[in-house]
Amino acid sequence: MRTVLLILASALILTACAAPKVETRLVVPTVSADLRTPVPISDRRAETLRDLSILATEHLVAAQSANAKITAIDAILSCAEAKMEDKPC
Repeated sequence: MRTVLLILASALILTACAAPKVETRLVVPTVSADLRTPVPISDRRAETLRDLSILATEHLVAAQSANAKITAIDAILSCAEAKMEDKPC
């Protein structure tokens, strides 16, 4: 009985030492400050048809700029996710 306990204890000690140490590393992708700033929206008041067309153009440009930022951030995050899975960007 004593021999069995000794064998079990030594097996337990040997297997506990052989376990690899797991290290967790957080990887944060870098996103430029330009992509982290909001796109300003015009606060122009439309009093004439000309003002309304200028306002529509400013809003279109702001929406296009915001969509470009979203696309750039998505590309950065997609690359980071691919690297996590050991795939090329």
